Amino acid sequence: MATVLLHPDVQKKLESLPNDIEDRIRSKLEEAGSNPDRHLKPLSGRDDYSLRIGKRRAIIDWDKQADELRVLKIDTRDTVYQ
Repeated sequence: MATVLLHPDVQKKLESLPNDIEDRIRSKLEEAGSNPDRHLKPLSGRDDYSLRIGKRRAIIDWDKQADELRVLKIDTRDTVYQ
């Protein structure tokens, strides 16, 4: 099981969301931590991965050697990849 680490900006973003959405995102991140190969999609042209959470996407740096998922950004699909 990989450790899920949140960037400070991601932490602030989560705290600003309604509680039900925040809980859903945190739950999905835990699922991804338990089985990253199943949940994470590699991004073409980048070393990062994407996690789909409803209308939102999480951009994640997966350090396989340290067994860590570093969540770099969470936003809606139309803005997260910019």
